[in-house]
Amino acid sequence: MEENTNISVNEEVNTEQEQEVTKTYTQEEVLALLQSETDKRVSAALKTQQKKYEKQLSLSKLDGEERAKAEKDAEIAELREQLAAFQIERNKSELKSVLSSRGLSAEFADIVAISDDIETSQANIDKLDKLFKAAVKAEVEKRLAGNAPKGNGGATTEITKESAKKMTMAELTALEHSNPELFNKLFN
Repeated sequence: MEENTNISVNEEVNTEQEQEVTKTYTQEEVLALLQSETDKRVSAALKTQQKKYEKQLSLSKLDGEERAKAEKDAEIAELREQLAAFQIERNKSELKSVLSSRGLSAEFADIVAISDDIETSQANIDKLDKLFKAAVKAEVEKRLAGNAPKGNGGATTEITKESAKKMTMAELTALEHSNPELFNKLFN
């Protein structure tokens, strides 16, 4: 019968956790979120098209040789940007493993400023590590200094024959193993 109670309690806990995860939105909120995402995408597309247009406009003013040189320069600049972005992603991946090895969450890599220079990024991780651990230590010390746990002051409650009769079988067994003299005194 106790097992059924535990199962229903666990089901209630799981249901509460599921309710915390589930979030409902009104139709207006959904439309606002969709509009916001659409605006972001349209703005990004417009910026890309504007860059292409300005590039074509500037190239149209040049003659053949100058145009070819400008196109090569633009392509080189674009490749350098892609290489820098790749380097940053590679550093981010490497720093995530460093964070994990230090016992910190890899999600901190999204917060820390990561550049294409690995040494600078490593210095940022070192600084984050020190600050985070100092903050955790300070919070732990603050909580430990607050309210000290209150014990029973070393006073043990005396077990009498009446209190022993009210004990469960598991408690009686534990008493027999932990203090056989008292157990024999009470029941023999």
